Amino acid sequence: MHRSLRITAAVVAAGLLVSLTACAPSGETTPPADAENTTGQPVTGGDATIILGVEAVRGLDPAMLFNLTPSGDANRTSAIYDVLFWSDAATGEVEGQIGESLEPDDEGAVWTMALNEGVTFTDGTPLDAAAVVFNYERIQDPATASPLAGLLEGVTFTVIDETTLTLELSEPNLQFDKILATSLTHIASPDAIQSDPDFANNPVGAGPFMLEDWVRDDHMTLVRNPDYFQDGLPYLDSITFKPLRDPTQRINSVQTGAAHAAIPGSELSFKQAALDAGLSAASAPAGSGPMLMFNTGVAPFDDVRARKAIQLALDLDDLTQVVDPGSTAPDSLYGSESPFHPGESVFVEHDADAAQELFDELADEGTPVSFAVTMPQSGFFTRVAEYLQSRLSQYDNVAVTVETVDNATIDERVFRNQDYQLSAQIVPVTDPEPNLAKLLATGGQTNYMGYSNAALDAALEEGRGSTDVTERSAAYATVEQIAVDEVPVLPIRNQESYTVHAESFNGLTLHGDGSLLYDRLWLTE
Repeated sequence: MHRSLRITAAVVAAGLLVSLTACAPSGETTPPADAENTTGQPVTGGDATIILGVEAVRGLDPAMLFNLTPSGDANRTSAIYDVLFWSDAATGEVEGQIGESLEPDDEGAVWTMALNEGVTFTDGTPLDAAAVVFNYERIQDPATASPLAGLLEGVTFTVIDETTLTLELSEPNLQFDKILATSLTHIASPDAIQSDPDFANNPVGAGPFMLEDWVRDDHMTLVRNPDYFQDGLPYLDSITFKPLRDPTQRINSVQTGAAHAAIPGSELSFKQAALDAGLSAASAPAGSGPMLMFNTGVAPFDDVRARKAIQLALDLDDLTQVVDPGSTAPDSLYGSESPFHPGESVFVEHDADAAQELFDELADEGTPVSFAVTMPQSGFFTRVAEYLQSRLSQYDNVAVTVETVDNATIDERVFRNQDYQLSAQIVPVTDPEPNLAKLLATGGQTNYMGYSNAALDAALEEGRGSTDVTERSAAYATVEQIAVDEVPVLPIRNQESYTVHAESFNGLTLHGDGSLLYDRLWLTE
């Protein structure tokens, strides 16, 4: 069952939305979409425009995309490649799409994947078990230099028949389906990869849409895949993605009728602004999200006392209201509705005096806390950086500078080379697997902090080695307590994935970190 949440403004302001009839569908009525965020019966036809935050600067080779976000590459790849499996953005439960089933043995050491029959890439070649293995072995190949390679380290694959394969893991993991559904779910055409050296800019998948036109920093137009494996889908004739950096402009594009949907980005306050303007929003709570990252391999944050001083110095309730009014501060790594939430907060409370004692202690030893905050050039993260500089300037023996850089520089310096002292990333934790494990495990895919703790690694192993909620809760309570004590990251705001959309835009289902499933979107006439 596919789930989505729809939040609609209490009163839709009359006449606010400019008519979208120029892009409205004109085709026949089709069976209902398998999505809850709908109004009436789906109809076939129509051209939709969706506003994203950034251009696909690295291209769209799924082996090279490691930091997928809804406002960036995740929506483009979902439309072009579709998904083998997907995880519900609100619950973390895994569902099949191109993949029919994904089942472990008793220990979670061997997983058997079954694919739907008759799936083809848009170049006419089959998306079969051999194609999946080709994609995964390419990720493993050191020559590819894929940032996803660690997720498949030591995994061996066996093709059983055209639609069945097995994955034998190097270590048992009963939660591996969540890793696959979020990070290894896009499969590209082996023929296209091997024949086109510029494949990243000419992607070929088996998704509901295929690339027609791409003008960098202006638009990307995708048209319906006539051979899509699900009969009668997709509903839309085309999707056009347009990048707009300013979140306010993204919402205005929907409000004025220039677009049907927009992903505003990190700020939750924009969701309320959109609802107040008479728009709708598909939404899913995702636990703690934006987190400060401390580079534990360089001064001053190679000393846990410096990290704890920052933890104590910041009033997170104040931070959220200043940086993103209307949002709330987290009291756990896990969302309030998560079965892993501890019930009572284990987070450290704001204590200015204790923070100052640590700052003074480090200064007396000749190592005063001095660091740069490196953040992307977005409103939310810029305001976080400015807040840190402002509030920490109220303490003695601490000095903070701020540098805001473009996404490509963040990608290169922070994510690839760990050339920073303090930065941030958004890590939704609907379920601890896979995002929390990728973040905190030694050598984890998004462990840009260089952090390592054997006891925490062992607790993560315990959590992924069970399907029992009680056993998993005990393991992840240990993970959380160690993270609170050693502060490799500091969650600063609860997370909620959402897409703002016009009332005429229907069938929105959020998966992963909040991107859409594109086979089920449709427009009212």
